Order: sequence, then C-alpha cells, then structure tokens
Amino acid sequence: MNNSNFLKIMKLALTLTVICVVAGGLLALTYAATEKQIERQAKIEEMKSSREALPAVKKADGFKLGNDLAAQARKKHKDIVKIYEGFDDGRKVGWVVQVAPRGYGGPVSFAVGVDVNGKVAGISLIENKETPGLGQNIEKPEFRGQFEGKSESDPLQVGEDIDALTAATISSKAMALGVREALLALKMLGGR
Repeated sequence: MNNSNFLKIMKLALTLTVICVVAGGLLALTYAATEKQIERQAKIEEMKSSREALPAVKKADGFKLGNDLAAQARKKHKDIVKIYEGFDDGRKVGWVVQVAPRGYGGPVSFAVGVDVNGKVAGISLIENKETPGLGQNIEKPEFRGQFEGKSESDPLQVGEDIDALTAATISSKAMALGVREALLALKMLGGR
C-alpha cells in the first residue's frame, strides 16, 4: 500500500469518526432535552389509565404507589408490575394493579381496577402488541367488560366464564390470567 492510499484511508476514517462523534453528541443532547418531558407524559398516561380502570378515583393525584405491595405480590404473582392504592376525598376506594402477562405478541400491559369489595371495576390497556384485527380486539369494551364485577372467587377461565375472542385465544387467556393474578395478589395482600 502506497503512502497516498494510506492517507486517503486515514482521512476517511477520521471523517467518519468525527461524524459519529457529532451525531452521537447530538443524539445525547436530544435525549437529555426530552427525557423529563417523556417521563412526565408517561406518568400522565399512566394516571389516565389508572383513572379509567378505577373511575371511583376522581382526581389524578388520588393514587398512591405501593412499591412494597408490588414487590411482595411479585414473589407469588410474576406478572404484577405496579400496585396503586386509590383514594377519593381521603377514603380508600380500591386499587389499580398493573399487570403484564405474556400474550401472543409479547407482554400485554394493562391496569386492573379493583374496588374495596374485591370486584373488578374496570380494565385499561397500557400497551398491546397483539395481532391487529385479532388479538388487539382485547381493547374492545365488550371484551374488557366481561371482567367487570368479577372477583377472585370467579373462575376467570376462557371458555368458562370469559368468552374468547375469535382466533385470539392466547390474547384472551393472557387477559384472563392478568386479571386473575391482580385479584389473587390483592387477596394475598389483605385487600378483599
């Protein structure tokens, strides 16, 4: 290799290195500038989902995160992500349990609202990677509505007291499993 080819290669390598460093720096700056806003927006969406699952809580600040509750529940119920206690005017009205059981397309993340009587008050989907037109139908109110009023004493079994979505049995079973785990976790923790 002659000296002129070596210099061309070194010049190209140096140019690419400078481009990569500049691009990496700009990416880091963009991340730093937007990180807090992204976290704030995620928190807003989480509270919106919690309020949808437990409508008895009237204000977004009516939820208290129970990290110790979730950690204790995860020892026995692996799909538990977070547990919030829900309050309205200082009185406990229930809990919101975030679960993420495995569906067909990966974890299906949703919030299960449970009232103080131990009955499902509502379900709100957080993230759903199920198959469009099939498994994603777990988002439909008529499917989610099957769980409302159910308690840990109900079977919560697809084909028994829960109707499966056509061609989406895995997604249906994931939803039933998540609701069941939420109810059993609350019972274990002393919630009704």
